[in-house]
Amino acid sequence: MKNPNFIVAVKSAIITCVLLCWTAQADVLVLKNGDRITGDIKRVWDSEITIEPSYSDEFTVDVAAVEYIDSDREFELELADGSKSLARLGGADSDGNQIIEANGQSSSIRLESLFELDQPEKDFDWESNIEFSASLNSGNTESANSKLRADTIISIPNHRHLAELTFFREELIDVTTQEKDLFRYNYNWLFRDPWFFGAFLSFERDPIIELGGRVIVSAGIGLDIWATPRRTLSVQLGAGAQSEELASVRNENAVATWSLRYSQDFFQDDLDLYHNHSIIPNITGRTNTSYKTTTGLRYEITDLLYANFSIDYDYETNPVDTAVSEDVAVLVGLGAEF
Repeated sequence: MKNPNFIVAVKSAIITCVLLCWTAQADVLVLKNGDRITGDIKRVWDSEITIEPSYSDEFTVDVAAVEYIDSDREFELELADGSKSLARLGGADSDGNQIIEANGQSSSIRLESLFELDQPEKDFDWESNIEFSASLNSGNTESANSKLRADTIISIPNHRHLAELTFFREELIDVTTQEKDLFRYNYNWLFRDPWFFGAFLSFERDPIIELGGRVIVSAGIGLDIWATPRRTLSVQLGAGAQSEELASVRNENAVATWSLRYSQDFFQDDLDLYHNHSIIPNITGRTNTSYKTTTGLRYEITDLLYANFSIDYDYETNPVDTAVSEDVAVLVGLGAEF
């Protein structure tokens, strides 16, 4: 016959061990008023700490209200002076300053000098978006623009893959005036943070303006000015070759390539501002420079869906005689992030 007291003791011991293990892995915010909040710290950004307790959804606490942070986990830290490190937050010293432990050494800082904190970069990470945007005009002039766009970013240590596919259509009084298809792929090898080697490939067509096809291949050097989950700003400069069929004439050119990619989250990641542009001048052959920019805002509706507002601007200095140099589209739509 089993001893009931023994069974109770074993259950209590198991529960205690589980609780102790969970507590040891949890992060703790010790507030200046003496309160303690236990949970998973998600990030520090814009003078706010985002934490997710076991009993509720994540919420924010002002850094100014926190005495110190105690955690056994490693985070990516950036201080107000711009220095970065992978470190643990190990409570407070005798003066009440935050202890950080990095590379086997401990130092103390004022918590207010912690500019940004994020989860460590994963060995494999990816993010994809797909969105449909449109604009309609009626009255004296009836026109419709529509854009279907998909992009993905795949990151593994020291390597990054970026791909983008866009279909753009424009109709003016039931006549198709634009039929653009664009595919871009960019490979980045981060050989010395924040510098990377970049290889770029693109294909573009728009038969309405007699662009049967344009293929660009280039390679160059890039720089990650910002590279965190909350902020991204990178630039890339390269040179390569272009092959295009324009008005049934094949042209082969050497080109330079310049691209910029920017995004930043605001209001606890509910709002995302982004701007991407490229400038591609011909070095040899046909005189022409191509400018492409996309600027927009994404507003999170759910964890999956967002509303999107964007302005697309395309400009070519020397298009064919049947086309204009400048195209501008203002679009509103919905997208999904996964």
